[in-house]
Amino acid sequence: MEKNKGQLVLDVIARKNTSYLPSVINFANLAKKMECARHVGIDNEDDFDRYLGNHIKFTVQLDDVASHDWTDPYKLEVALASGRTRLNTETGRLIDPWGLQFNPNATSYFNYGHPLAGIEENPGILETYQSPSLIDMDLLFGVAVEDLKKYGDEYLMYVSGYNGIWEKAYDLVGIEEFMYLLATETATAEKLMDLITDYKVEIARETIRRGFKIGHHGDDLGTQISTLISEEMFVTLLKPRIKRIFDVYKSSGIPVQMHSCGYITPFIPHLIEIGLDVLEPVQPCMDISFLKREYGKDLTFYGGIDTQDLLAFRSPQEIRTETLRTIDILGSGGGYICAPAQEIMDNVPPENVAAVVAALREARDNRF
Repeated sequence: MEKNKGQLVLDVIARKNTSYLPSVINFANLAKKMECARHVGIDNEDDFDRYLGNHIKFTVQLDDVASHDWTDPYKLEVALASGRTRLNTETGRLIDPWGLQFNPNATSYFNYGHPLAGIEENPGILETYQSPSLIDMDLLFGVAVEDLKKYGDEYLMYVSGYNGIWEKAYDLVGIEEFMYLLATETATAEKLMDLITDYKVEIARETIRRGFKIGHHGDDLGTQISTLISEEMFVTLLKPRIKRIFDVYKSSGIPVQMHSCGYITPFIPHLIEIGLDVLEPVQPCMDISFLKREYGKDLTFYGGIDTQDLLAFRSPQEIRTETLRTIDILGSGGGYICAPAQEIMDNVPPENVAAVVAALREARDNRF
């Protein structure tokens, strides 16, 4: 059997010499993934992951099924049976343990409603709000451990940390109101973020206890032209709380991967300072040559292949050229996980996914 692909990813993160660079292609939803699979004559998801050349798989703990793995019928059945996730029979929406609502027929993440809306005028509602119970970790991590047992000998598995401190807070309150809180009612905003962070820290500890070999955190902190908050606000309000989560993983000797969409270049030195190892997904609004030059010695980059324009609208030949160019830049000297800059969305033609796969294979066969 070939070397465990997950170990190869860990070797790349550790800057060990490897025979090639790992890769991964993720999809916004299972329906899109299987559409692209059928395009190349494959009707099994596991077989398609191998066709894609994937080296990494993510899984979820039970509280994140409604928000991040709702298209998996088995996980959704378990989440609903547990009572932690509920179905609103009037709206047809899923209600997760935080009180956030999601459409089970959606093709990407979208939250409906904000259970803590109005906190600006009535901060007392935070006194009675409770984060999800963490008493039964066997229940909470059951589906994640099943995935680890099934796939852990082949892939690097991580437990989704998406919808982190910042995102969870603005989902609960509403982004406009939460931005206002950050600026004018900072103590209330901090109290909410502490409640979320405490929960996330315990999830991180359990992730390690369950045998996962990489930690994950996700907070979308950028737009396509700038950061969403100032560097000063990030350093004061978010950095110390993200550090609490990172510290759990780093103290156990495992690397940390963080997802953030958008332009976050000013935050990168701070994330390195608190222990970041892998930056995901490196979107084109950031200068990848600058990132590699300035931070390549400290970070492994994950992503970089444009999905918004290149994969959605360009020709297979253009995709080949740009994919190989991205690998040349970010893969120079190692420290790169070849991947699109976001999951494959519904507007990406299946033939363009096949073109990326072909380019990744070309790079693997001829360049590394």
